[in-house]
Amino acid sequence: MIKMKKNRFVLLIAGVVIATLVVSGAGLYLFASANDMALVSKSKYETAVETGNKYAKLDQLQKLTSEQFLWDVNEEAQMDAIYKAAVDALGDKYSYYMNEEEYKEWSDMITGTFTGVGVVFTQDEEGSYVVNRVIEDGPADLAGIKAGDILLKVDGKFYEDSNEMAMAIRGESGTTVKVTYQHGKETKTAEMVRAEVTEPSVYATKFKEGKKVYGYLQITAFEAETAKQFEKELKALENDQVAGVIIDLRNNPGGMVDQCVEIADMLLPEAVITYTEDRKGNQETYNSDEHCTKLNYVVVVNEHSASASEIIAAAVKDNKGGPLVGTKTFGKGIIQGSMGFEDGSAMTLTIMQYFSPNGTKIHQTGVKPNYVEKLDENAKTDTQLEKALDLLEEM
Repeated sequence: MIKMKKNRFVLLIAGVVIATLVVSGAGLYLFASANDMALVSKSKYETAVETGNKYAKLDQLQKLTSEQFLWDVNEEAQMDAIYKAAVDALGDKYSYYMNEEEYKEWSDMITGTFTGVGVVFTQDEEGSYVVNRVIEDGPADLAGIKAGDILLKVDGKFYEDSNEMAMAIRGESGTTVKVTYQHGKETKTAEMVRAEVTEPSVYATKFKEGKKVYGYLQITAFEAETAKQFEKELKALENDQVAGVIIDLRNNPGGMVDQCVEIADMLLPEAVITYTEDRKGNQETYNSDEHCTKLNYVVVVNEHSASASEIIAAAVKDNKGGPLVGTKTFGKGIIQGSMGFEDGSAMTLTIMQYFSPNGTKIHQTGVKPNYVEKLDENAKTDTQLEKALDLLEEM
């Protein structure tokens, strides 16, 4: 999923009881209560009255439950549920409200360091939670969970919301969690001890084929330091004068827009990378400059390459930066913005969509590779990487 930089939005919900109203020539109104009173402008008064009227039923509902419900009421939990429901009512699974604790955990996650079992998943069109990758030597890896497995339950409970599912898996280091998952036709349950997991989002290696040496760069997500990590590894391969590079975006669920744009800029000469459009039709274009790598490269994608991954895939394909190999990408062409509130909570909201440089819509469509190469899960070799290498050797 894509996360943009945070903007601070302040949401004020107020219930107002007006005891006395005084109108002056300056258009000031008097709010009075038992303890104090204050003069406010006409516009602020009208806003307060409108807000009070709008949320009067909510205020009444809370009073009734607090006064008459048989058991004690947790007002904080009640308000959290109200905020979550307000965003859930939009019908967009990528928009959601987070309380202070959830927002802190979410913020930690996009930096690449978090406490959990070391598994990253996305929710497919059928609502299943598909494992994109498993962090090497993390609790999930040691328990035998593999990419492609489907997460079913956490501590015996199924979650319809992907964010709640992720939060349930995570928790304090040293605590135990049971994850039920489907591996092929088998259903298994793994009991794991949560731990702090720190993972680089870029992996690099070199391999020899014949008399030539090639580079391999895998980007697992677009986190806060991904572009810096990619630049470092790419320069190292350039200095080693490798014959070409395979850039692997398979199973990459996306991440931060600025990170994928920076990486696309390293791959492409002066060109359009992508452009966005909001509900009012306002557009913003992201361009690359003339500086880019001189190495030949091939980009590999699959059906789990989503969001920010698709920005790079479409940019490379439309600008003929290098061949695109694999299967059609996921098709998440919308962008979310995270907005923090004064109490430490936040909301992630879908605010715009993006398009390929040629104007192709990505959302619910995906990016079709130049060379479609399916990968049989029972295959003994990675045919997609083999095809990418064949193309590199021809360059």
